Amino acid sequence: MIAKLLHDLANGYPLVIECVSKAVRKDKTHTRYDDQSRTLKRTNTSTVKRLRFPSLKNPKSFAVFVRILEICHELLIQNITATKRDIYYKDVQLFVNQNTVDQAIDELACLFRVPRSCLNVIASAKGLVAGALTIIRSDGVTIDCLIPRAIPHADSIRKIESTADIVIVVEKEVATFHHLLSINFLNKINSCILITGKGYPDIATRQLVKLLDNHFKRRGNASKSPNSTCVFGFFDNDPYGIDILCVYKYGSTSMSFDSQNLATPDMQWIGLHCRDWRTFVALDKLLPMTFADRKKALGLLSREYLPNSWMTEICRMLFVGKKAELQCLGDKDAGDVTDYLATKLKNPKAWL
Repeated sequence: MIAKLLHDLANGYPLVIECVSKAVRKDKTHTRYDDQSRTLKRTNTSTVKRLRFPSLKNPKSFAVFVRILEICHELLIQNITATKRDIYYKDVQLFVNQNTVDQAIDELACLFRVPRSCLNVIASAKGLVAGALTIIRSDGVTIDCLIPRAIPHADSIRKIESTADIVIVVEKEVATFHHLLSINFLNKINSCILITGKGYPDIATRQLVKLLDNHFKRRGNASKSPNSTCVFGFFDNDPYGIDILCVYKYGSTSMSFDSQNLATPDMQWIGLHCRDWRTFVALDKLLPMTFADRKKALGLLSREYLPNSWMTEICRMLFVGKKAELQCLGDKDAGDVTDYLATKLKNPKAWL
């Protein structure tokens, strides 16, 4: 791309960069569910946005994209990495705000059909992991996850070692992840790894979940006793909780070109479910569905690839007009969240 720009500049041609716009990357009409991989795939890779120079309309967009291209080229040549925040501070006067950098990097990654890590751009650590897991980084540093650790980017991981049998991905950090650790959940449920993406997960969190899923499957195949379900999702019983689960299981629209490295289609939804309300949730703890909840629920119902059991859950929420957050668990005599998860793990028929 840089060579073409230099060639056109030397020959007096207008400079044009073609890329996929943010609107198209987030447009669900440009993705489809792939039955073979059981993930979302991008269907439209045609160029829909052209940045031109000179241009009276928006010359700055061209300058920003070329500057990002230059910085990523330098990172690759020097074999170093940088966060998006680091890149922003390399030219604050041009970029003005962080969102400008984020959008340009995503456009560049989508144009080349590679994850941001292939441009040596990494995100700041967001997700957390705790449990029977050891991560050996490429620089030789060993990370013991018996205490909560920030999730490193997958490209910095050389090897993972674990004696765990299952991974439980939880939606929230304080309300669920740290609460489970505070009640010694990992000691009560043996051979378990806890992960949280703190809501909608970043790429590093999704990559680690995928790595662990593959690790367990290889270990199962080696022992000739594969366990097809090792990764479980534990999310709020509301439309947004289901949407976050979908990002882990099927991939996201904006990153659908890299779903094979980010999605974990074998993840099972272990809770919270509407049918759990009677046994585990005090009815006075249920919350009313908001307008935004209903809008999100209707959007989920339009996704034909979702399992029928998930559709039933969404319809129940809409019919009753209620939702339940994970914090509701433990308010009835059936037991606390540990008892809930132990019960669910023992009963595959309770998975969705």
